Amino acid sequence: MSTAVRPWRPWQLSGLELASGYALGLDVTQRIPRARLTGTTARQAFEEVLLEALAQPPCVVSFSGGRDSSAVLAVAASVARREGLPAPIAVSLRFAGVATAEESRWQEMVIAQAGISDWERVEVTTELDLLGPLARDLVRRHGVLWPANTMFHAPIAALARGGTLVTGFGGDEFMSSGWTWDRLNRVLSRQARPRRADLVELAGALGPRRLRRKVLARRPEPSAPSPWLQPHAEQALQRSWEDMRVGEPVRYDEAVQYWGASRYITKTLESLELLAGGFGASIKHPFADVRFFTAAARERGRNCPRSRAEAMVALFADVLPEPTLVRVSKASFNAPFLGPETREFAAQWDGSGVDPSLVNVRALMKMWRSPDPDARSYPVFQAAWAATVGPQ
Repeated sequence: MSTAVRPWRPWQLSGLELASGYALGLDVTQRIPRARLTGTTARQAFEEVLLEALAQPPCVVSFSGGRDSSAVLAVAASVARREGLPAPIAVSLRFAGVATAEESRWQEMVIAQAGISDWERVEVTTELDLLGPLARDLVRRHGVLWPANTMFHAPIAALARGGTLVTGFGGDEFMSSGWTWDRLNRVLSRQARPRRADLVELAGALGPRRLRRKVLARRPEPSAPSPWLQPHAEQALQRSWEDMRVGEPVRYDEAVQYWGASRYITKTLESLELLAGGFGASIKHPFADVRFFTAAARERGRNCPRSRAEAMVALFADVLPEPTLVRVSKASFNAPFLGPETREFAAQWDGSGVDPSLVNVRALMKMWRSPDPDARSYPVFQAAWAATVGPQ
């Protein structure tokens, strides 16, 4: 890894963001990208990103077996064969005894269809402990990265030195259904039969911000409650999510550009770039590349996909097994982050190292000592450790 050392501080996040575990609002340093009026299709843009990764070998794909990483690997293999380039290397983490992370059957299905011959399987036990040696080293070098599960890619990035690490980040965000104004857009494009309630939605969409806010307030809260936050911090968090929804354009193709400039996207990309760079590797994310999501937005127009499966079939039916295209299950990788050093710190933690004006220390302490702490609290957990113990 590089010798550059950053202070431990969570350089990316505000106090509220660190406490809540969310990157909030738009990134004011980023221009909201606009779809380029070219003939490039979403699939061509996806392949263009992967071609760049393949041209800088080794091209190492972080391959969990989920839909997004499967699409990345299968398309990369297809592009490599077509262009006469070295084939991508699939790297999967294996977690012994963690049933929720078991993806072997799904992985093997994709490996066989994609014709992958170089597949590395890395056995993981406590290596991803939030406060283990790897995490401490990352905090020392880069500060507290957000999201905390960025470190999931560290053992894979280590195998991409001198080349390119490729991830499936962005698939959940840009391939999903159920965007804010989905129902209204389908009514306006005559894909859904109007209902009386749609008149209220239309008024909210076309009216001033205060009216839009009232209409959106009738819907469920945009994020789950965070019981470890002080009440005013929880209110500020919910307000920030509401502000993002209120500002979201009505048309899907415009909303994609809006969310592409969200701090959630840009800060994740920054963290992953730091992580890969620390191992001497470049990094690519085809789903989160502006070329892909602007092309996909242009193709889809006003309406988002009706389902994730529909979006997957439209783009990847030629390279992925049908069960992968339409699967609804998803592995969970939270357990490997809660290793012995994390548990030990949680058991001994005295409440210091966090901002008590934002965090209910007693509630946070209780949650961290529970069997399954909320993953949103991982960044403030690492920051509390760094403030009280320090990255040794």
